[in-house]
Amino acid sequence: MQRIELLCEIAAQRRRVAASAYSHTPCFAALLAQGFLERAGVIQSIACLNCSAPHDAEIVHQGRVYGFYCPEMGFIPVAEDEIDAVRANMTKIIDALADALDCRARKSSPVAGETWRVGRVSSEAGDIAIYFHPKLQTERDATDLAAALAREPGSTYRLILSAAGSLQGRGTVTLPLSEVVELDGCGSEFQSVADLRDLVDAPRKNLGGAPNRYGETLSALIMQRISEGSALAGRNEEARAVLNEFKRSNPHLKPPSLSSVQDYVTKVRAEQ
Repeated sequence: MQRIELLCEIAAQRRRVAASAYSHTPCFAALLAQGFLERAGVIQSIACLNCSAPHDAEIVHQGRVYGFYCPEMGFIPVAEDEIDAVRANMTKIIDALADALDCRARKSSPVAGETWRVGRVSSEAGDIAIYFHPKLQTERDATDLAAALAREPGSTYRLILSAAGSLQGRGTVTLPLSEVVELDGCGSEFQSVADLRDLVDAPRKNLGGAPNRYGETLSALIMQRISEGSALAGRNEEARAVLNEFKRSNPHLKPPSLSSVQDYVTKVRAEQ
């Protein structure tokens, strides 16, 4: 599991979760060390499997020991490392998103409820306002988001990022967070992996010079990987693999942006 996927899984739960459920994954410690996850005391309840009728039991503190009460077994102590809790550090996530997307008009607290404004980015056709909501899977989630956006100033485009779910709202584009950013190798900051203008279908005057400078080489790399059967199914994953190969083969050249490579992956696949 990649770091961004684990972070999204925990953020989507919108509550404290047991650290023991994730501590075995290699990226958990890095997310905690870099502040994307934070310690949050102990979990509220635990599954009791000690009796004939398994049930959910509230964690209590008796004397100096944590544990829970079971109707059949009485008080059952548990080790603290079994009930240590963590949660997504939303302030850190929003700040890191705003930095990665080079946003202005940032907001360091929720607009309303669980809806956060990441900020605004300019485009040739108008501002793109970017928001984050942990989960967009139910009608209630969509209603909460709509109520929060009603408080916000208008914008030509609105992009909603979510840790889980992609319910579309009127006048907005909703995408999973993992399709827009990834965590860098050190896990200390987000890196953008897409052009926001493409995501909201905003017109632009030009596509920039980098794709043209490297187009022939990138297309050849992509087609070679397809013919060899080594191409990855996901566009983002394949673009990262192609970019890494480009860097290895051309160490003397400044590499193109990941979004440029993604454009060429899409183009070459469409032509196959």
